[in-house]
Amino acid sequence: MTFSIKSALRFLFPEIQIIDTIKQEGFIVKEKQQSVTMPFTNNSTLGHTIVQNKTNAYSPSSENQAKSSKSDKVEFSMNSRTDKSDNNFDGIEQLLRQSWVASESNISALCQAFKRPFVMGTDDSMPRNTILIIGHDSHGKVKAVKDMCLLLNERGILDYVDVPKVVFDRYPTGAEEDVFMSDLYKGLYSQSDVVVFEHVDKANFRYLEVVMQLVKNGNYQLTKRYSLQNNVLVDSTGMLNTTSISEFNTNGKYFIFTATGSFDKVTEYIGSEFTQEINDIIVLDAFSELELREIIMNLLTNVNEKVERQLRINLQLDNSCVDAIMRFYDTRKGVKGLVEHIDDNIYKPLSEYVMQHEVTKRDEVVLKYEEDYMLYVNNVSVLLDNYERHYNRLTLDSIKEELNSIVGLKTVKEYVFNLENNLSVQQLRAAKGLKSASLSMHMIFTGNPGTGKTTIARIVAKYLKAIGVLSSGQLREVSRADMVGQYVGQTAKLTMDLIKSAVGGVLFIDEAYALCRDKHDVFGLEAIDALVKGMEDYRDDLVVILAGYSREMADFLKINSGLQSRFPHIIEFEDYTPQEMYDIANIIAKSKGYRISEECHAAMVDLFERKQIKGKNDSGNGRLVRNVVESAILSQSQRIAKDTTQDLELLTVADFDLLEKEAFNLEEKLSTIIGLDNVKEFIRAQYHVIRAREKRQKASLTVDTTQSLNMIFSGNPGTGKTTMARVVADMFHAMGVLKSGHLVEVDKKDLISEYVGQTATKTQEVFKSALGGVLFIDEAYAITNDGSLFGQECIDVLVKLIEDYRGEIVVILAGYEKEMNDFMKVNSGLDSRFPLKIEFPDYSADELFEIGKQMMNKKGFVFSDDAILSFKEAIYHLKRHATVTSGNARMVRNFLDEVIRNQSTRIAMSDVSDEELSVITLLDIEPEIPSGKNYDLEAELSKVVGLDAVKQYIRSLNARLIVQEERKKNGLKVDDTQTLHMIFTGNSGTGKTMIARTIANVLANMGIIPTNKLVETDRSGLVAGYVGQTAIKTREVIESAFNGVLFIDEAYALAQGGTNDFGQEAIDTLVKMMDDNRDKLVVILAGYTDDMQNFLQQNAGLRSRFPHIIQFDDYSTDELFSIAEKMYTNQGYILSQEATVLLKQVLEQARRQAQFGNGRYVRNIFERSLNAQAVRLSRSGTMGADELPLITVDDIKEVLG
Repeated sequence: MTFSIKSALRFLFPEIQIIDTIKQEGFIVKEKQQSVTMPFTNNSTLGHTIVQNKTNAYSPSSENQAKSSKSDKVEFSMNSRTDKSDNNFDGIEQLLRQSWVASESNISALCQAFKRPFVMGTDDSMPRNTILIIGHDSHGKVKAVKDMCLLLNERGILDYVDVPKVVFDRYPTGAEEDVFMSDLYKGLYSQSDVVVFEHVDKANFRYLEVVMQLVKNGNYQLTKRYSLQNNVLVDSTGMLNTTSISEFNTNGKYFIFTATGSFDKVTEYIGSEFTQEINDIIVLDAFSELELREIIMNLLTNVNEKVERQLRINLQLDNSCVDAIMRFYDTRKGVKGLVEHIDDNIYKPLSEYVMQHEVTKRDEVVLKYEEDYMLYVNNVSVLLDNYERHYNRLTLDSIKEELNSIVGLKTVKEYVFNLENNLSVQQLRAAKGLKSASLSMHMIFTGNPGTGKTTIARIVAKYLKAIGVLSSGQLREVSRADMVGQYVGQTAKLTMDLIKSAVGGVLFIDEAYALCRDKHDVFGLEAIDALVKGMEDYRDDLVVILAGYSREMADFLKINSGLQSRFPHIIEFEDYTPQEMYDIANIIAKSKGYRISEECHAAMVDLFERKQIKGKNDSGNGRLVRNVVESAILSQSQRIAKDTTQDLELLTVADFDLLEKEAFNLEEKLSTIIGLDNVKEFIRAQYHVIRAREKRQKASLTVDTTQSLNMIFSGNPGTGKTTMARVVADMFHAMGVLKSGHLVEVDKKDLISEYVGQTATKTQEVFKSALGGVLFIDEAYAITNDGSLFGQECIDVLVKLIEDYRGEIVVILAGYEKEMNDFMKVNSGLDSRFPLKIEFPDYSADELFEIGKQMMNKKGFVFSDDAILSFKEAIYHLKRHATVTSGNARMVRNFLDEVIRNQSTRIAMSDVSDEELSVITLLDIEPEIPSGKNYDLEAELSKVVGLDAVKQYIRSLNARLIVQEERKKNGLKVDDTQTLHMIFTGNSGTGKTMIARTIANVLANMGIIPTNKLVETDRSGLVAGYVGQTAIKTREVIESAFNGVLFIDEAYALAQGGTNDFGQEAIDTLVKMMDDNRDKLVVILAGYTDDMQNFLQQNAGLRSRFPHIIQFDDYSTDELFSIAEKMYTNQGYILSQEATVLLKQVLEQARRQAQFGNGRYVRNIFERSLNAQAVRLSRSGTMGADELPLITVDDIKEVLG
């Protein structure tokens, strides 16, 4: 059945005559948001009453006219509105129904809300009435208010028809405060009876509070002073202005608020306090089927009239068209969506058909819906879709073209294109009357910087707008700084404001993982909670995209259980390939007006291959390409400036610094390194392995020769480990194994944090900074030598990272050989990941001499002929007395620094020629090699009481050393294998420590050891409380005694704990270091005779290393007295005759007792007798010159008790 839509509708619905008015505003086409542009009058002489003059839109009051007292407030003239008869509202509902499609109850409620103040009376200082209208935008809420004002104005009930609006979603953040205040002022002081506040459920809470104060109090005291400038309120705080504004008043206007969504959500958002201040709340009912059909038929009437007027044909529409359009109705898009549907699918394609074919009013033209819109012209069927120009399609196609023009990102593009397919299927289901699924469009973009996430997000926003998912398609880019506040509660408001500002488009949160790092980040959690709520509140017209690194985003999603389910789409943005980066470079260059020479192709692809490093998040992709191109443009500018005849648009190989570099020459590199022959052979072997692999690849052989290149460099400090690590980095880089070839040097402090959980992060940061190059960890064993969990955490992270980034980095661990062997046992995965181990031996004296000359040559210095010999002698001397930690190349470098300082002082204080400024002379070297010529051994021994056998041993030792020195001078063979380590046995107090000092002096003065340093220790100084720490502690003590004498008192105590005692570890360490450093150390063990004998029997390796065992006998009575007498004499005291006799008797008796202390016993008596004398003299008060030095028999008796 067909019908004339025009006549039928006018017969059924007389109110069709107002459809043009309906279409102009309200539920058919939302009114465009335009700023009020009426002129302001700034006149300080105005009175207290706004005069009703429709030619004067606004009458602002000055500060003086806006006092807080009601008597001074601006009064709005109501034309004696309370006298107007209630009968003036008769018939208003019927008239409103003609222009506003709504339920009877909704129409009645709006009329009652306007009528209420005329029945109940009002206070002119307060709003006339407060009304909240809740419903979809398609309901025409603002249009209904305007129609009411028009109808009531015609009845003389209201004075004005204008309806100013304050649209809350124009002011999403605090930055729009001045704009909001301006718009609010215009609304309050306009010639109107009504102010409409649109989208109150999207209001910034700061501005909502302002309006609430107006509703509650009738006025609002401004926090700033404002003045009018060019019809806009401007902050004039602090300015001298007599017309400034500091208060707003309601002026007795209707305050009408509109909102979308449900009643519960709207009232929850604005709050209970605000809700209680609203007199009338109208929740608009959803369109019934009859109301919706009525609206569609009205719309089709408009179209039919337009077709007749514009296309000059008579169009008949089948009932199937109305049914089809009803199925396409979407409550989110409302009537506006229906208008767009009819325009895009009926009017525009029909217009296209008429343009291409001769159709007149005489032709019968009928439109039906048969799975698609079918046009029958004189009974000939035409698929209307074939003539649809797809205006949206044109936009969509251009967006697709833009997306396709982006280099790479294949999987990302596929995902975006599938969004349209998903939507089309749902629309098809809806068209067939099937239930359609509401698909979540929220997404997570993961990947490194520069992979196009923001660009794709911008395209997605436009794309979703084009396919009808979003209303505006805007992109709002934010980060943590925009969302997180500085105090509790502020964050939620900031986040909600940003969400509201993005409604209709896409909210893009970059580095989203930074929003909340952990569950202790209170503000971050608040932001996430607000985000989840906002996504739910605006799910119909908002898409949120989170962006960040893959791993960090995975952790981030675990923080809030609601996040994972709301982001079903995770799109990984892979790094660009080198070829894609080259393509991007061409696009960037072209956009800047340049072109890249074809000669650059291969070299640039190679460049991007080396620069694009896996795991190094900030190293590559689009940002790298842009930097490379911009750098080339700068280089080209410098090149063109020298020769302006060259092509101004061409970027050449030279501009990109791609000129062929000098080939890496391993032998040339190694030739500059002195010694280390075994290390060089190791490096050469690695070089040959890589060269062989290259040859197989060129021959297209598929032989798997991949191997881990991580290494362990073991050896003492200064043996060239870091230097060789640089060679390794350069070699692997030149051969394409490593992409950057840089060397990152770290040690324990760079990897381990002081706080729980931070070591992993610190280790990861250091590791990733070395990606593409070599990570050199010096003294790696120190990471775990304290037994802390932090060190173990560091190792565990390292092992995992080494595996994750295999092929992207070479890790070299360095340290002492034994410690490194122990260290490799800490984690079972360490040893297998470091298959290449090389030991760096100590340099020989000749190698150190060559290293020293090489260093001086690099510094620009030369040696005089006599100085070079002295320099060599000095190096030999240093080598002979070097310690494990101070030897090798570092020792030479330190010595050279001293020589240069000496030379600088010499030339600064004397007159030398220019040629001599860089010459090192004999005076600059000054090797202070000690000589024993002036040392008087007998004078030293005469100071020692007793110990004749010990003295005789020292004399024989001294004589032997003198003879050896003379044999050297005469070129005779000298036995250097004899050891000088000794054992002192005897009771305590027999002078063992004193004699050890004497021996240190003898050896130092004979040049056997560089210093007379004596380091005293015992078991407590060598043994630690934890496994593995004793060796380290013992090593440190022994190294501190290098170039001197190590004296271990009560050495037998090291073995008293049994075979499992840590003391045995100390003994083993001592034996090895004595053997390794025999030229740098003399060790003396001391203890009781029997204990020391047992000690040597338990440790067979010790006896052969200590050939000299010297027995210290107990002192005789006379020797003990001589020691005591020397103590008193040295301190300025004398013994009385009686005291002398008594002291000898005491010493005679004491020495016969067990555990007698010998010299220590004498010292105790000496010190206590001085105290006794002091007490005696203080009591007597006699302190003359004779009494003060005298020790009497009473003082000795006092000591004995």
